[in-house]
Amino acid sequence: MANMTSKPGRACKVTLGSNNVLGMGTWELGGGSTTELDTTEFGNDFSEIELGITVGGNASFSGLYKKDDTVGQDLIRAAFYAKSDITTLRFYVDSVSYFTPNSTTAAGGGLPAASQVSYINIISEPTISVDMAGLVTISFTGKVSGVMRFI
Repeated sequence: MANMTSKPGRACKVTLGSNNVLGMGTWELGGGSTTELDTTEFGNDFSEIELGITVGGNASFSGLYKKDDTVGQDLIRAAFYAKSDITTLRFYVDSVSYFTPNSTTAAGGGLPAASQVSYINIISEPTISVDMAGLVTISFTGKVSGVMRFI
């Protein structure tokens, strides 16, 4: 019987390659969407559509600002300025299972065979937020080109 246990958030993390992105406390992956192309003609009683291209989802993550995290937060910030494709970002749901950009066209990880190889681009400058009653926070927003694989 499969283990149907809920996952506690405290077991989650974000990594870039083999390095933890320090300070992260939340992450969210939004699913992709498919464009609807209107093919309705004069005289039709109902609208008709065809499905167009699929657009990847968003990836957002945030937490405590760590000004000296040169292997995590600074590298992600640098990727924004360089407009780099990130392929090694991982969003862990526990100590071993994670979502990551798809690196193979093979079936598995919830994906069919021939799924697009993908990457994430950080699409906005990281947001740093300060509240005098709290700690400094930072947030990142990325766009997935392709699909995310679950390992």
